[in-house]
Amino acid sequence: MGFWGAVRSELIKVKHTSFGTIHLCVPVLGALLFIVYYVLYGNTADYKRLNMIMELTATVFPLLISVIVSLNVLLEEKASHFQILLGVPNRYTVILTKLIVLYGVGIAALFCLFFVFLLGVHFLRIADTVQLSMLIKAAAGMAFYNLIIYALHLFLSFRFGLGISLFWGVFESLQCILYSNIELKGIGRYIPFAWSMNWVHDVINDRLTVHVTEWIWIAALTISGVLLTLLWFSHWEGRKNYE
Repeated sequence: MGFWGAVRSELIKVKHTSFGTIHLCVPVLGALLFIVYYVLYGNTADYKRLNMIMELTATVFPLLISVIVSLNVLLEEKASHFQILLGVPNRYTVILTKLIVLYGVGIAALFCLFFVFLLGVHFLRIADTVQLSMLIKAAAGMAFYNLIIYALHLFLSFRFGLGISLFWGVFESLQCILYSNIELKGIGRYIPFAWSMNWVHDVINDRLTVHVTEWIWIAALTISGVLLTLLWFSHWEGRKNYE
Protein backbone atom coordinates (compact mmCIF):
# COMPACT_ATOMS: atom_id res chain seq x y z
CA MET A 1 0.00 0.00 0.00
CA GLY A 2 1.38 3.41 -0.98
CA PHE A 3 1.49 6.50 1.20
CA TRP A 4 -1.72 8.07 -0.11
CA GLY A 5 -3.49 4.73 0.14
CA ALA A 6 -2.45 4.50 3.78
CA VAL A 7 -3.66 8.04 4.43
CA ARG A 8 -7.00 7.25 2.78
CA SER A 9 -7.27 4.11 4.91
CA GLU A 10 -6.73 6.15 8.09
CA LEU A 11 -9.37 8.67 7.07
CA ILE A 12 -11.87 5.92 6.28
CA LYS A 13 -11.34 4.41 9.73
CA VAL A 14 -12.45 7.63 11.44
CA LYS A 15 -15.15 8.54 8.93
CA HIS A 16 -18.08 7.44 11.12
CA THR A 17 -16.59 8.48 14.46
CA SER A 18 -16.50 11.76 16.40
CA PHE A 19 -13.04 12.50 14.96
CA GLY A 20 -14.23 15.08 12.43
CA THR A 21 -16.82 16.59 14.76
CA ILE A 22 -14.27 17.23 17.50
CA HIS A 23 -11.78 18.81 15.09
CA LEU A 24 -14.47 21.12 13.72
CA CYS A 25 -16.60 22.01 16.73
CA VAL A 26 -13.83 22.55 19.29
CA PRO A 27 -11.94 25.17 17.18
CA VAL A 28 -15.16 27.02 16.32
CA LEU A 29 -16.34 27.08 19.94
CA GLY A 30 -12.87 28.13 21.09
CA ALA A 31 -12.76 30.94 18.53
CA LEU A 32 -16.17 32.22 19.67
CA LEU A 33 -14.98 32.26 23.28
CA PHE A 34 -11.85 34.16 22.26
CA ILE A 35 -13.93 36.71 20.34
CA VAL A 36 -16.17 37.28 23.36
CA TYR A 37 -13.08 37.65 25.54
CA TYR A 38 -11.59 40.22 23.14
CA VAL A 39 -14.82 42.23 23.19
CA LEU A 40 -15.37 42.12 26.96
CA TYR A 41 -11.78 43.12 27.73
CA GLY A 42 -11.41 45.71 25.00
CA ASN A 43 -9.62 48.14 27.31
CA THR A 44 -6.89 45.62 28.15
CA ALA A 45 -3.59 45.89 26.31
CA ASP A 46 -3.61 43.81 23.11
CA TYR A 47 -0.51 41.79 23.95
CA LYS A 48 -2.08 40.77 27.28
CA ARG A 49 -5.25 39.59 25.58
CA LEU A 50 -3.25 37.77 22.93
CA ASN A 51 -1.09 36.19 25.62
CA MET A 52 -4.19 34.93 27.43
CA ILE A 53 -5.59 33.38 24.25
CA MET A 54 -2.33 31.65 23.36
CA GLU A 55 -1.77 30.39 26.91
CA LEU A 56 -5.27 28.91 27.02
CA THR A 57 -4.72 27.21 23.65
CA ALA A 58 -1.37 25.80 24.78
CA THR A 59 -3.00 24.51 27.98
CA VAL A 60 -5.93 22.73 26.33
CA PHE A 61 -3.97 21.29 23.40
CA PRO A 62 -2.23 18.39 25.27
CA LEU A 63 -5.54 17.20 26.75
CA LEU A 64 -7.26 17.27 23.36
CA ILE A 65 -4.31 15.44 21.79
CA SER A 66 -4.54 12.70 24.42
CA VAL A 67 -8.27 12.28 23.76
CA ILE A 68 -7.95 12.19 19.96
CA VAL A 69 -4.95 9.86 19.88
CA SER A 70 -6.36 7.52 22.53
CA LEU A 71 -9.70 7.16 20.74
CA ASN A 72 -7.93 6.54 17.44
CA VAL A 73 -5.75 3.79 18.91
CA LEU A 74 -8.81 2.35 20.67
CA LEU A 75 -10.36 1.80 17.23
CA GLU A 76 -7.39 -0.38 16.28
CA GLU A 77 -7.65 -2.25 19.57
CA LYS A 78 -11.36 -2.97 19.22
CA ALA A 79 -11.06 -3.96 15.57
CA SER A 80 -8.45 -6.69 15.91
CA HIS A 81 -6.39 -6.24 19.08
CA PHE A 82 -3.73 -4.62 16.86
CA GLN A 83 -3.17 -7.86 14.94
CA ILE A 84 -3.70 -6.20 11.55
CA LEU A 85 -1.16 -3.49 12.36
CA LEU A 86 1.32 -5.99 13.77
CA GLY A 87 1.07 -8.15 10.66
CA VAL A 88 1.89 -5.39 8.19
CA PRO A 89 5.42 -5.35 6.69
CA ASN A 90 7.43 -2.21 7.51
CA ARG A 91 5.19 -1.34 10.44
CA TYR A 92 6.92 1.97 10.98
CA THR A 93 5.19 3.25 7.84
CA VAL A 94 1.81 2.50 9.46
CA ILE A 95 2.55 4.47 12.61
CA LEU A 96 4.11 7.27 10.54
CA THR A 97 0.95 7.55 8.44
CA LYS A 98 -1.22 7.55 11.56
CA LEU A 99 0.96 10.26 13.11
CA ILE A 100 0.82 12.37 9.93
CA VAL A 101 -2.98 12.13 9.73
CA LEU A 102 -3.57 12.86 13.42
CA TYR A 103 -1.04 15.66 13.52
CA GLY A 104 -2.10 17.15 10.18
CA VAL A 105 -5.79 17.28 11.09
CA GLY A 106 -4.92 18.61 14.55
CA ILE A 107 -2.83 21.45 13.13
CA ALA A 108 -5.56 22.22 10.62
CA ALA A 109 -7.96 22.53 13.56
CA LEU A 110 -5.51 24.83 15.35
CA PHE A 111 -5.28 27.20 12.41
CA CYS A 112 -9.05 26.94 11.93
CA LEU A 113 -9.38 28.22 15.49
CA PHE A 114 -7.36 31.34 14.79
CA PHE A 115 -8.85 31.83 11.32
CA VAL A 116 -12.39 31.89 12.72
CA PHE A 117 -11.17 34.16 15.51
CA LEU A 118 -9.70 36.62 13.00
CA LEU A 119 -12.89 36.53 10.93
CA GLY A 120 -14.89 37.32 14.03
CA VAL A 121 -12.80 40.27 15.17
CA HIS A 122 -12.73 41.58 11.59
CA PHE A 123 -16.52 41.39 11.41
CA LEU A 124 -16.75 43.28 14.71
CA ARG A 125 -14.26 45.85 13.40
CA ILE A 126 -11.70 45.23 16.14
CA ALA A 127 -9.21 43.42 13.90
CA ASP A 128 -6.84 46.39 13.99
CA THR A 129 -6.11 45.64 17.64
CA VAL A 130 -4.83 42.13 16.86
CA GLN A 131 -1.09 41.84 16.24
CA LEU A 132 -1.38 39.43 13.32
CA SER A 133 2.33 38.69 12.90
CA MET A 134 2.65 37.80 16.57
CA LEU A 135 -0.42 35.56 16.40
CA ILE A 136 0.88 33.69 13.33
CA LYS A 137 4.34 33.27 14.81
CA ALA A 138 2.96 31.95 18.10
CA ALA A 139 0.54 29.56 16.36
CA ALA A 140 3.23 28.20 14.01
CA GLY A 141 5.63 27.45 16.85
CA MET A 142 2.88 25.93 18.94
CA ALA A 143 1.96 23.68 16.02
CA PHE A 144 5.49 22.36 15.54
CA TYR A 145 6.39 21.91 19.19
CA ASN A 146 3.26 19.85 19.87
CA LEU A 147 4.42 17.17 17.43
CA ILE A 148 6.28 15.47 20.28
CA ILE A 149 3.03 15.32 22.27
CA TYR A 150 1.33 13.41 19.45
CA ALA A 151 4.23 10.94 19.27
CA LEU A 152 4.25 10.51 23.06
CA HIS A 153 0.52 9.76 23.23
CA LEU A 154 0.76 7.29 20.38
CA PHE A 155 3.36 5.42 22.41
CA LEU A 156 1.31 5.62 25.63
CA SER A 157 -1.91 4.56 23.91
CA PHE A 158 -0.38 1.58 22.12
CA ARG A 159 1.76 0.46 25.05
CA PHE A 160 -0.52 1.10 28.03
CA GLY A 161 -3.99 1.95 26.74
CA LEU A 162 -6.52 4.76 26.85
CA GLY A 163 -6.52 5.30 30.63
CA ILE A 164 -2.81 6.09 30.99
CA SER A 165 -2.80 8.32 27.91
CA LEU A 166 -5.78 10.36 29.15
CA PHE A 167 -4.32 10.61 32.65
CA TRP A 168 -1.04 11.89 31.21
CA GLY A 169 -2.92 14.37 29.02
CA VAL A 170 -4.65 15.83 32.09
CA PHE A 171 -1.29 15.99 33.88
CA GLU A 172 0.29 17.81 30.93
CA SER A 173 -2.49 20.39 30.83
CA LEU A 174 -2.23 20.98 34.59
CA GLN A 175 1.50 21.45 34.20
CA CYS A 176 0.88 23.96 31.41
CA ILE A 177 -1.32 25.96 33.78
CA LEU A 178 1.56 26.01 36.25
CA TYR A 179 4.07 27.05 33.58
CA SER A 180 1.82 29.90 32.47
CA ASN A 181 2.47 31.54 35.83
CA ILE A 182 6.17 30.86 36.24
CA GLU A 183 9.19 31.29 34.00
CA LEU A 184 11.16 28.12 33.44
CA LYS A 185 14.92 28.44 33.16
CA GLY A 186 17.81 26.16 32.34
CA ILE A 187 17.02 22.46 32.07
CA GLY A 188 13.37 23.13 32.93
CA ARG A 189 12.82 24.61 29.46
CA TYR A 190 13.45 21.17 27.96
CA ILE A 191 10.34 19.61 29.54
CA PRO A 192 8.35 18.56 26.41
CA PHE A 193 4.90 19.67 27.51
CA ALA A 194 6.30 23.08 28.48
CA TRP A 195 7.58 23.84 24.98
CA SER A 196 4.37 25.38 23.63
CA MET A 197 3.93 27.59 26.67
CA ASN A 198 7.58 28.67 26.60
CA TRP A 199 7.29 29.46 22.88
CA VAL A 200 4.22 31.61 23.46
CA HIS A 201 5.96 33.55 26.22
CA ASP A 202 9.07 34.05 24.08
CA VAL A 203 6.97 35.35 21.18
CA ILE A 204 4.84 37.66 23.32
CA ASN A 205 7.89 39.03 25.15
CA ASP A 206 10.09 39.14 22.02
CA ARG A 207 12.68 36.73 23.45
CA LEU A 208 13.04 34.24 20.60
CA THR A 209 16.50 35.48 19.68
CA VAL A 210 17.61 35.14 23.29
CA HIS A 211 16.69 31.44 23.34
CA VAL A 212 17.36 30.61 19.68
CA THR A 213 19.96 27.92 20.54
CA GLU A 214 17.53 26.25 22.93
CA TRP A 215 14.81 26.16 20.29
CA ILE A 216 17.16 24.56 17.77
CA TRP A 217 18.00 21.84 20.29
CA ILE A 218 14.33 21.39 21.13
CA ALA A 219 13.51 21.02 17.42
CA ALA A 220 16.20 18.33 17.20
CA LEU A 221 14.72 16.59 20.27
CA THR A 222 11.28 16.73 18.64
CA ILE A 223 12.49 14.97 15.49
CA SER A 224 14.48 12.47 17.57
CA GLY A 225 11.41 11.70 19.69
CA VAL A 226 9.32 11.01 16.61
CA LEU A 227 11.99 8.74 15.14
CA LEU A 228 12.29 6.82 18.42
CA THR A 229 8.53 6.30 18.45
CA LEU A 230 8.64 4.91 14.90
CA LEU A 231 11.55 2.65 15.81
CA TRP A 232 9.79 1.38 18.94
CA PHE A 233 6.58 0.57 17.09
CA SER A 234 8.45 -1.28 14.35
CA HIS A 235 9.65 -3.74 17.05
CA TRP A 236 6.53 -3.73 19.22
CA GLU A 237 4.85 -7.13 19.65
CA GLY A 238 1.58 -6.04 21.21
CA ARG A 239 0.41 -5.90 24.80
CA LYS A 240 1.03 -8.86 27.09
CA ASN A 241 -2.66 -9.40 27.77
CA TYR A 242 -3.13 -10.27 24.08
CA GLU A 243 -0.37 -12.88 23.92
